[in-house]
Amino acid sequence: MKRKVAMLVEPRRFEIFEEEIPAVGDDDILLRVISAGLCHSDAPNYLGTGGTAPDRFGNARRCEKLSYPMRLGHEPIGEVIAVGKNVTKFKEGDYAGGCIFDAFATHLVAPASQLAKIPKDVRNLKYCLAEPLMCVCNIVKVANPLFGETAAVVGCGMMGMMTVAGLSKSGAKEIIAIDFDNSRLAWARKFGATRTINPKETDLDQAIYDLTDNAGVDVVVELTGRLAGLRTASSIVRIPEYYGYKGRGRILIASLYGTQEMWDPTIGYYLLSRSPMLQSTHPWYSKDIMQDLENGIWAYETGLMPLDQIITHEFALEEINRAFEVMLSGDPGYIKGTILF
Repeated sequence: MKRKVAMLVEPRRFEIFEEEIPAVGDDDILLRVISAGLCHSDAPNYLGTGGTAPDRFGNARRCEKLSYPMRLGHEPIGEVIAVGKNVTKFKEGDYAGGCIFDAFATHLVAPASQLAKIPKDVRNLKYCLAEPLMCVCNIVKVANPLFGETAAVVGCGMMGMMTVAGLSKSGAKEIIAIDFDNSRLAWARKFGATRTINPKETDLDQAIYDLTDNAGVDVVVELTGRLAGLRTASSIVRIPEYYGYKGRGRILIASLYGTQEMWDPTIGYYLLSRSPMLQSTHPWYSKDIMQDLENGIWAYETGLMPLDQIITHEFALEEINRAFEVMLSGDPGYIKGTILF
């Protein structure tokens, strides 16, 4: 049995190949892929500027010299069409999703232990992207603003909007969404932001001063993946008391920061003077990724994180080159895209 798979053969160019589907091991399942989300974390590989590879000790490290062809994609949803003899978690006809690499393919073989079950009757099944929902659940659990504290989300892309949605059920007194695009801020209000700020139109420093009585924001989630976003986060986080400790603010950095940028010394001064705790809340921060996968599916199923409302683009596998170019175009109308099979 064969499958089609998109592989990156050089920077900015995928080709579609046909190959035999790998054998299904005793602990594996075979998925017929329904959809696979597009993720900005694949952008450095796509552009040829870098990626992640094991070093000589077997640990993940940035790699500037990439090898081709390369398999990308890690946000699949699929129907189970075969199971290994040891698998009891799934049966044929079930649906599953998770963080499985090589996802831009019509079929995937993966360990059953790394996938979570998706209810068959969930609305818009093809948009229940378990992997990014898992990432958001991890972020929201770590952010965990205490009752009466303030929280802010810098950057209202897909991850930012779903983080706002997740925080909307917390005890935060204020959930502040910050973005340069007013349409995205409107979405953030719909998902639970109590305040929205467009720094191009509003004095950000004054707004935070007024909202927090000059205390600064207790928990800031930075989701732009750019130093400009980190500068914003570090400029609004809680201001420490020089005499008398009243707690430290926190900045969650959940984005990739995979672009070449010149360091902004202003960030250094903010980090020095405010001394926040920085938490790198990538999936590996999670204490239980499988639990967060299941929580993400639950959050989608219950409407807490309605990811289906902000899927703006769909592409066929044969359109994958255009899909990546659209994702990286900077078009404010793009929020989240998927490859549909």
